[in-house]
Amino acid sequence: MIASAAAFVPAADTASDSETKSRTDRAPGADPPPGRPAPFGFPIMVEVRGRRVVIAGGGHEPAGKAGSLARLGADVVVWAERHRQTAGLEGIPGIELRTGPYDPALLDGALLAIVGTGDREVDHRIATDARQRHVLVNTVDDIPYCDWSAPAILRRGDLTISVASAGIAPALAVRVRDAIAELIGPEHGELLAILATLRPRIMATGRPFASRRTLWYELVDGPAVDLIRAGDVEAARDHLERVVSDWERRS
Repeated sequence: MIASAAAFVPAADTASDSETKSRTDRAPGADPPPGRPAPFGFPIMVEVRGRRVVIAGGGHEPAGKAGSLARLGADVVVWAERHRQTAGLEGIPGIELRTGPYDPALLDGALLAIVGTGDREVDHRIATDARQRHVLVNTVDDIPYCDWSAPAILRRGDLTISVASAGIAPALAVRVRDAIAELIGPEHGELLAILATLRPRIMATGRPFASRRTLWYELVDGPAVDLIRAGDVEAARDHLERVVSDWERRS
């Protein structure tokens, strides 16, 4: 799954165009196999800014997830009977550490929960409490107690690429992510940052979706990314400006 920040690339454009491309350019073997679908089959990007996320556990995995979510703007509450690696999160903006007896009320108002205490009985209790409150829960390495899975992630600025393995072999997803990293460099993030400055101008024209879609592909398929990779960001910016200006002049 490849996504750009929602503020930059229009969701309606992206969704509709994906559907169009899938109908016309479907690769051999792209259709899902018959029979029962794999778990976690529908990838989405979730808005976590300003939303409560509860993480249960004091070890390495909860600490890493808490740090990542706080950097993305979530309000993170980390509960553990004993904070180990998570103790190092003390004082980090956006993270609140809790300890003491587990209280299900901790989950009230949460959007997501991540559970990894190392005690299966405790994990299952917390996951069950989360589901009763309609909180989407991920229980580390325990698919029946998961509503969502955490993919391997590659970030290039606001461009996010995620790779998932239906919860079966996260190590494979990591290796695929690393292979993609050889192809997608920081220049793609820089390109997205420039496109972010052009998006309000494009949307302000009120042009039909089909016209905007054609323009977006003209912008991303052109030489801009190669110019950025070569170190000439200004040339890339000038090129993109010219493409948009030419499009605006066309009737």
